[in-house]
Amino acid sequence: MKRSVSALEYSLTLLGRRDYCCQDLGLKLKKRGYKKEEVLEAIDRLCQWGYLNDEAYAATQIDRFLQAGRSRAYIRKRLLSSGVELEIIESGLEKGYSPEKEKEIIKKLWEKMLERANKVPPGEKEIYKWARRLYAAGFPPEEIKTYLIR
Repeated sequence: MKRSVSALEYSLTLLGRRDYCCQDLGLKLKKRGYKKEEVLEAIDRLCQWGYLNDEAYAATQIDRFLQAGRSRAYIRKRLLSSGVELEIIESGLEKGYSPEKEKEIIKKLWEKMLERANKVPPGEKEIYKWARRLYAAGFPPEEIKTYLIR
């Protein structure tokens, strides 16, 4: 006979695999069929123990997305969809991802696209294509425009 696992035990198993924010873990537990009271109790206990912390989760995710060359807007959208509060996201972005870093990422991406063009000066159509790609990735239009003017 299979032993029933409590929401707290299952949460600990999940957290052993990867980090979760409170809302994501709650949704995962509800999908698994746990009662709302048991889910809330497990999340509350994990927060008390320090295993669940939305601020730490946001900081980790911001750093991961920063290393991947993602925009601030992209990170904000992904964390909001995970259930992290906007104040926590904005605070994390201020601490770990300045607008200057975003400018550096845009510059690196632009140089990478130039390099892929095999040292042949790209045409106007190609440059606008690159700009659209950066804009679609969530980078600020005013920063992209500086590369269009050059």
